[in-house]
Amino acid sequence: MPASYTGREKRRKALLIFQAAKQSLAGDRSVDTIHDRIKREVERIDERAQERGAAEVAELERRLSTARRSAASAKVTMRTSTGKERATARQEMNSHEQAARRIERELRRYQ
Repeated sequence: MPASYTGREKRRKALLIFQAAKQSLAGDRSVDTIHDRIKREVERIDERAQERGAAEVAELERRLSTARRSAASAKVTMRTSTGKERATARQEMNSHEQAARRIERELRRYQ
């Protein structure tokens, strides 16, 4: 599932991983020397990022569906009208299709 980290979360996680590496190098090789506090905090950051990513994907999918329906509606209007109304509907359809393509590109980043 996609994860969406904030800048602060990225920095904090990098610091925690550095601390864990330091602890691991300093300790006995046959024993897990990383403090549980560090493990829990990294897991908590990962869980929040996963939840945020899932929410963002759900919202993008909702917006994509809306944009596609709007484009289809404008296409029907374009096909059933003439003159300036047809040109306006064509511009509206193109703008909705562009929005749908933008949303699709953004969704691909999460896959």
